[in-house]
Amino acid sequence: MNIDIHITFEEALAWVEFILQSKIDKQLTEVEKAILKAAWEQETYNKVADDLYLSVGYIKDLASQLWKCMSNLLETKVTKSSFRYLLLERSTTIAYILPEIQPSNIYQQEEYKGNILIVDEIINNLDFLTYTLNKQGYKVQNFTDSNLALIAVRNNRPDVILLEVNRPESNGYQLCSTLKSDEATSDIPVIFFSSSNELFDKVKAFKVGGVDYITKPYQPEEVVARIQAKLNLQQQKFLLRQEIQQQQKNTEMLRQFRAFLTSVFNNSKDGIAVIEAVRDALTGEIKDFHYLLVNPIFAKLLDKKREDFISKLGQQKRLNRLVPGLFEEFVQVVETGETLEQKFCCKTDTQKKCYDLIAIKLGDGISITVREVMNVS
Repeated sequence: MNIDIHITFEEALAWVEFILQSKIDKQLTEVEKAILKAAWEQETYNKVADDLYLSVGYIKDLASQLWKCMSNLLETKVTKSSFRYLLLERSTTIAYILPEIQPSNIYQQEEYKGNILIVDEIINNLDFLTYTLNKQGYKVQNFTDSNLALIAVRNNRPDVILLEVNRPESNGYQLCSTLKSDEATSDIPVIFFSSSNELFDKVKAFKVGGVDYITKPYQPEEVVARIQAKLNLQQQKFLLRQEIQQQQKNTEMLRQFRAFLTSVFNNSKDGIAVIEAVRDALTGEIKDFHYLLVNPIFAKLLDKKREDFISKLGQQKRLNRLVPGLFEEFVQVVETGETLEQKFCCKTDTQKKCYDLIAIKLGDGISITVREVMNVS
C-alpha cells in the first residue's frame, strides 16, 4: 500500500468524475458530490441532508446507489467509511493520472441559466430530471418531501418549480395553493407534471395557480423548452418591473426638481421671466415675443400683475417703450446667442427706479433677469 503521496478532496473528486464520465458517461450531481465530500471528511448523512434541505432517507438511498456504482467500477466494495481510504490507497495512480485529465474530458456545464426546484416522491424521476437540467446549465434542488421543499423555497427562492400532482404525503395541488397564498412565493411559476392526461386534472392545475402541465412520459427536450419559456417570461416581467420602478423614480425626482425650481423661481429677490420668440410663418423672422414665465418680483418691479404678461403678444412696442431698441436687442440675443447686459430706468410720478438687466438665450427665446440697483425719488 502506498499512501506517501497525499491528495486533496478536489483532486479525488476530479478523478472520480473522470472515471464515471469515461466508463459509464455519468455526471455527478451536486447532491452526490456533497455525499462524497461528507464521506471524505467523515461527516454524517444528517449534515448533508440539513445543508441541502433534503430528507435523510433520500440522501441514504442516493448514497447507496452511488457506492454500488463505484464498487462495480473499481471492482472492490466502496462504502462511506472506506471511500477515503481506498482513494488514498490509489493516491499514486491518481496523482499520476490527474495531469492527463483535461477539462474537455470532464463534462463542463453550460452557463448558469436558472434555479429549478423539483418535488417528486419517485427518486428515479428526481435523479433523471436533475441530471437532465444540470446538463443544460440549470441549478437544481430536488425533494421528495413537500414540507422540506416549502422550507427550501422560502430560504432559497427558485426561478421555476416542477411539481408532481399526486403525492402521498401532500397533494401537489395543495402545495401549489400554499405557495400561491404567500405573497413572497406567489409569483414563482409552477409547472405540474403527472401521468394523468385527464382534462379535470389539467383544469384543476391551472385553477390553483399552475402555469403549465406536462404529461408523463415526457421528453427531456420538452421539459427544458417549457422551463426556458417560463424563465424568459419571468425575465421579461422582471425587466418590465425594473423599468416601471425606474420611471416612478424618475417621475418623483422630476416632481421634486420642479418643486425646487418653482420655489427658487418664486422666492428669488431678482425679477425673472422667460419669453419665447414668435416667428413669421413664411419668413421665419421674429415678429414678437410672448411670456412663458414671470415670477412675482419681475411683475412687481414693473408695477404689473403676472397675468398681464403671460401669453400676451404685442411685446415689441412694450419692450421698446421700456428701453428704446430693446426688442431688436432681444432678437439679436435669440439669433446670435450672445448675452445682453444692460441698465435701464423707469420713471413714475413719484420716483425713478433703475435696474440691471441680463438676457440669455434659452431655446428659441430668452431668460431675463432684472435686479433693482437704485431708487431715485
